[in-house]
Amino acid sequence: MRYPVSNNPELYRAEATMNVLIVDDHPIVAEYLRGAAGRAIPEAVVRVAGDLEAALESMRDAPADMVMLDLGLPGCGGIESLLRFRNSYPDARVVVVSSEDASTAIRGALAAGAAGFIPKTAGPKVIVNALRLIAEGGRYIPPEALGDAFAELTGAPANGRERSPNGRLTDRQREVLKRLLAGSTVTEIASDLGIAESTAKHHTLAVYAAFRVSSRADLILAAARRGQATG
Repeated sequence: MRYPVSNNPELYRAEATMNVLIVDDHPIVAEYLRGAAGRAIPEAVVRVAGDLEAALESMRDAPADMVMLDLGLPGCGGIESLLRFRNSYPDARVVVVSSEDASTAIRGALAAGAAGFIPKTAGPKVIVNALRLIAEGGRYIPPEALGDAFAELTGAPANGRERSPNGRLTDRQREVLKRLLAGSTVTEIASDLGIAESTAKHHTLAVYAAFRVSSRADLILAAARRGQATG
């Protein structure tokens, strides 16, 4: 399906903090993602293209700051479509949003320059938080990309013993760690776990200390490195 593409660049002027382009050939999914992008970045202008050529035409009219790209587009699916965007518009942050969630596909997209990979099976809160993180300059890497490393990061036992550094984390801090990797904010973590926001913040700092990082972005990067090492 080809969505109408506006030829009026005034619609996408720099008055908006961010311009977002969704590239997906399923109208219902595209509208769902439009809603998620609107919640994540309320001030953004969000437009939709139903195939790769329409998307590239829209980018020529008014380059988007963020592109939410389905890798299953007819005629040009997979990494090829991501590479075409990266080669033509290297400044755009291309986020893959795909029904494919195998760790090899996720790592391949990230290696090809994607600013993040969001499985379509992720819940609405995860999608919104992931888009917010990417819009702020971060990179979203889903737990599925980490393979065995995710078990290590979340404290699963290995060969009958606890893996480091999670042996230093309490059960509550491991729950906080899982939610940090899933993109939840401290406020959302507090609500999910039924604890005070100050307590959630304390646990978050304890997790950072255990992994010797100082921010969520550093924690996600550490997780990605562990995933590549166990690849």
